[in-house]
Amino acid sequence: MKKIWLGIIALVLVMGIGTSVYAAGNDDGQSWFENMLPFAKQMHPDLTDSQVKDMVNHCRSKQGTNTGGMMDSTSGRGGMMNF
Repeated sequence: MKKIWLGIIALVLVMGIGTSVYAAGNDDGQSWFENMLPFAKQMHPDLTDSQVKDMVNHCRSKQGTNTGGMMDSTSGRGGMMNF
C-alpha cells in the first residue's frame, strides 16, 4: 500500500514540475495580444493595430459580466455559434 501512495505522490510531483517547465518554456516574451495580432489582422485586414486592440479589449472587458457577447447563446437572442 505504501508503494502505491509513493507512486501516486511521485507521479503528481513529476506532472506538476513538467507542467511548470512547459508553461515557462512557452512564453517567449510576447504577450497574448502580440501572439494573436497576426491572426486578427488576417481576419480583419482593414483595421489598424490600435483598432484591433480596442476590439479585443472591448470583448474581453465584457467577459464574465453576463452582458452577452458574440458567442453567448444565453442572452436569448442567439449567438454566433448557436445553430
